[in-house]
Amino acid sequence: MFPIRTRRAVERLVALATGTVLGLSALTVTVSTAGNAAAATAWAEPSGVTAQTYSKSVGAVTGQLFSELVPMGGAEYRQLLDIGHISGGSGDDLLAVTASGQLRLHPSSYTRPSAKYISLGGGWQTYNQVIVVGDPSGDGRADLMARDTHGRLWYYPSRNSLSDPFQPRIQVGTDWNIYDQLIGAARFDGTARGSLLARDLSGRLWLYDAASNGSLSGRRQIGTGWNVYNQLIGLDWNGDGHGDIIGRTEAGTLYAYYANGAGGYAGRVQVATGLASYNAIANEGHQPDFGKGQIIGRDAKGKVYAYTGSENGTLSGRQTIGYGYTPADFPLMTSTVAPDDNGQSGLVVTTSGDLLLNLEATGTSSFPAEHYTAVAGPGDLNGDGHADLITRDRGGDLWFIAGVKGGAVTGKPVFIGGGWNTYNRIVGAGDLTGDGIADIVATTPGGSLYLYPGLGNGKFGSRRYIGYGWQGYTKLAAPGDLTGDGKGDLAAVDSAGRLWLYPGLGNGHFGTRTEIGTGGWNGYHDIS
Repeated sequence: MFPIRTRRAVERLVALATGTVLGLSALTVTVSTAGNAAAATAWAEPSGVTAQTYSKSVGAVTGQLFSELVPMGGAEYRQLLDIGHISGGSGDDLLAVTASGQLRLHPSSYTRPSAKYISLGGGWQTYNQVIVVGDPSGDGRADLMARDTHGRLWYYPSRNSLSDPFQPRIQVGTDWNIYDQLIGAARFDGTARGSLLARDLSGRLWLYDAASNGSLSGRRQIGTGWNVYNQLIGLDWNGDGHGDIIGRTEAGTLYAYYANGAGGYAGRVQVATGLASYNAIANEGHQPDFGKGQIIGRDAKGKVYAYTGSENGTLSGRQTIGYGYTPADFPLMTSTVAPDDNGQSGLVVTTSGDLLLNLEATGTSSFPAEHYTAVAGPGDLNGDGHADLITRDRGGDLWFIAGVKGGAVTGKPVFIGGGWNTYNRIVGAGDLTGDGIADIVATTPGGSLYLYPGLGNGKFGSRRYIGYGWQGYTKLAAPGDLTGDGKGDLAAVDSAGRLWLYPGLGNGHFGTRTEIGTGGWNGYHDIS
């Protein structure tokens, strides 16, 4: 057996899945290396783009120039938030969320580039979106809102402390899972110091104004057709004091809609290009879907290749990452959602002796021997911030194997249910239904596709029928998000060897397929 190398030609932001869950009623400080925030009288919406590169470097983006703020090689962040100038440093301060649920503050008072940060506690993996909503409290500092996996909306008012910058959370809404994009905008509408802009699955844009206690006004529709963008971003691009709306296309072009300060906006203006090569853009409307972001192919001779996604529905050229993994010696091979905060996707195989091996996770590398006929690593299934596995045995029983801290998957298998021999394929990577919980899909030999929504406790809800005709495909993979919109996608190979992408719509269904591989994909024994 030859070692697998999963270090990609270009590392990308993919699944993050370790950490400790702490209470969310208040932020728990574990590291404090800075003093109080600078006094402020009026919080200003950021006017520039901050993003993380594939190599995990965070920086300011101006045209084609990337100015590094946080050096490469650290954790890959599932979400970045530019909270403006509050620390007394020479630039904006950044919040970052890891998939393990850690909230980190990178203050500009540190000489940049700097990898130092202040840890503000854990438990944030329970949120599928965190938003800088402006400054409703009026203290001159950015306030946060966060939507949890149950659709509840929470408000975190700010306070004057870098080591403990937010007060305990207050619930301000329910049923917010009807929206797929949420961004904040300061002074967007009249006297409101903070507003929330929400896009629904039909592409309609809605405006909510926030009062000083975080409560929200009734919604008002202010636009349609906004689903032409894979991300919305909240910035004051022209620096006039009113938060603007920025739309990013799959091609990476940014369009600005300048706010008029009265709840409206002007027609779009192209303001930047080349932004498809970044993920985790600060203040974007939907956190990236932390699936695998790539497709792994293994040929009949045991050579393994990786194709990395480019955030625009395309794949890079293949890269050899391993060899010697013949199907005879390793009957099953699957790529899994990243088992650690470094963002590297995992790889799991079964041996001819029925041993399940975790090739790339840290910690324990083997599992109890069992006769498994299917293995998938869809991500965090029980809400603890660790990537998990599901397996099917020869009797058709489905099992849950929990991930643990450090990236290992060593938990004792827990029975989920029987009758899974009905399906010839079981795959999953990230969230397909919009609630922030990993899901799986399965196909029958007759070609029916079903979705099983994750419940966040290691189990799945009742299956949902998605469609028919999938018997025409020889292979099926769940790569995570390939289109950059934060929604999990599917990929399938037809009898001619062509690869098709089915973009996720965020509601458990998929859009019209697009050909992303013209041929040769039937040369692989399996893909994942």
